[in-house]
Amino acid sequence: MSPRSTTQAPASTIPSTPASSLPIAGASADAPIQKLFATGTAAPAQESLRSIANPESPLVLVNKTHPLTPVDYMPADLVTLPVRTGSTEPALLRAEAAAAVERMFAAAAAEGVSISIKSSYRSFETQTSVYNGHVASKGVAAADASSARPGFSEHQSGFALDIGDANSGADCDFTFCVADTAAGKWVAAHGADHGFVVRYPVGLESTTGYLAEPWHLRYLGIAVAQDMRVRGIQSYEDYLGLPDAPSYK
Repeated sequence: MSPRSTTQAPASTIPSTPASSLPIAGASADAPIQKLFATGTAAPAQESLRSIANPESPLVLVNKTHPLTPVDYMPADLVTLPVRTGSTEPALLRAEAAAAVERMFAAAAAEGVSISIKSSYRSFETQTSVYNGHVASKGVAAADASSARPGFSEHQSGFALDIGDANSGADCDFTFCVADTAAGKWVAAHGADHGFVVRYPVGLESTTGYLAEPWHLRYLGIAVAQDMRVRGIQSYEDYLGLPDAPSYK
């Protein structure tokens, strides 16, 4: 999700939202993820110990109706990625996701595709600045279509990153033309092999709550990402059988 607008607006700009996770329809918030799979065949045994409400899990659901708990959550195992960033931000991700990114970038490079990271982990404070900057420049409604409120951002989980094509100009960063670059095409086709999905697909804006972002990748693990691809399910909400999350409650 684009971090471009970082002009600090007053803290009161951020609309108030309850800090606790809202109820998950069709399952309890701490239900083992394995029980939520439609096929029951995707998850390895250890996945049954992971929860879609647990911020420590790569399967945590983060959207406009399911904030991180606590909302100022900070991962304890962030590591710096030794990969090309194309950004002034440090490239930080949770250890499991970081290792997967290294493997994915290496696989792409072996096929002549050079991927760069434009944005990765963002703290609650950084996301506050990013979101308020968008609000200051274009208003709350437009900001909410392209930027998550602090506490509701996948970037804050440490399992999300924004990518770019290292061989394309900066004019393509955080714009839909990423989908037409070699990097954008490669991650759409092969990201699942490394545990990543394009989190905000075209045509599912009313489900995910955000405009399509072919540059925003979310780490879910190879089992889930590949199962989504095989079954043709594009949104994580649909995969879990949970309601759409078009707006904040």
